[in-house]
Amino acid sequence: MDASDTSYKKEPLAGSKYSSPSDVEKPSPHLPTTVDPAPLDIEVTYPEGGRDAWLVVLGAWCGLTSSLGIYNTSGVFEVVISKVILPEASSSTLGWIFSVYAFVNWVCGVQIGPTFDAMGPRALIFAGTICTLIGIFTLSLSTEYYQIFLSFSIMTGIGSSLLLTPSMGCVAHWFMERRGLASGIAFIGGGFGGVLFPLMIQSLLPQVGWGWSIRILGFVLLLLCAISVAFCRSRIPSRKGAETTWRDTLPDYKIFMDGTGAMALTTAGVLLTDLAYFIPITYTPRYYIDRQNLSYDEALTGSSAFAYQLLAILNAASCVGRYVAGDMADRFGRYNTMIVSLFFCTVSILGFWLPDILAPDLDSYALLVVFILLFGFCSGSNVSLTPICLD
Repeated sequence: MDASDTSYKKEPLAGSKYSSPSDVEKPSPHLPTTVDPAPLDIEVTYPEGGRDAWLVVLGAWCGLTSSLGIYNTSGVFEVVISKVILPEASSSTLGWIFSVYAFVNWVCGVQIGPTFDAMGPRALIFAGTICTLIGIFTLSLSTEYYQIFLSFSIMTGIGSSLLLTPSMGCVAHWFMERRGLASGIAFIGGGFGGVLFPLMIQSLLPQVGWGWSIRILGFVLLLLCAISVAFCRSRIPSRKGAETTWRDTLPDYKIFMDGTGAMALTTAGVLLTDLAYFIPITYTPRYYIDRQNLSYDEALTGSSAFAYQLLAILNAASCVGRYVAGDMADRFGRYNTMIVSLFFCTVSILGFWLPDILAPDLDSYALLVVFILLFGFCSGSNVSLTPICLD
């Protein structure tokens, strides 16, 4: 280790039973002399930068572009599925496709998180790559409700979760003081995917149709996932010690029993935030197309271009918001930044989107555009700060 390593930030590993270095030198009478207690008392360092650390951020960026990029493109899928592929299906029936996808995308993290702690990110990201590609390529061939449900809601949802959780977690292994900034940069990938994918699909749909548009998206995801597998890695030893068993990969519900209820309440708040965030992302394009009274066929042509562009604008504003929120979190506190961001998200919905809904005869789209910009910017913290708020 060179001299630059002396600048690392150090923090005792949580769960260590030793309170000082002198304690390590005193052998326990209950342990065999051959047992090395070092794995339980490793002093954790955080590089806070350097080539390896920023390559991990790049890998996480690509992983989050693949997972949250699809999540942020749900509005495009909803328009095509509801208007073209399954025009006879009711809104409530179609709603299950996207609600189950969102549920699977987040709830699988309950198991994936402990597995990441025990195994590291690469195997999980590789599995996520396989599931995502299978889901996307089978979606391109799907014409029936059950086929779309299995390929997108289940398979792509599982794949996105396998990409999302390790990509979030590995950044925290390399940063402490600058964790908010590093996480914000990594999470820009989700917003970037939400800009790139809708515009890409919009331009491809009139030329090659739905099937090949999704297949081309699949090849882009393959490249991004390959970079993520190559660069994402962990560096903090498992808190379970050197001998990790399958039981160590199971969720530990004791984390919610901290005596104050803070962890449980924060987790519930994050869940509600993510659910609220998913609604504008999924239904803004459909809202615009319905307001314009566009036909089924026009959902695939240039007539509906602005609907897809609205989603891209929202995600572009979110990219800026994620970086700003990460930097502000390091300066003023992660919870303070999150609370202010959520307040202005609420203001954007009640002050701009709701009036636009209640006044459908308005010729101007100023209210809708202002809502898209303000909500997109402020909602950037919804994703980028949640992992460090729960840390």
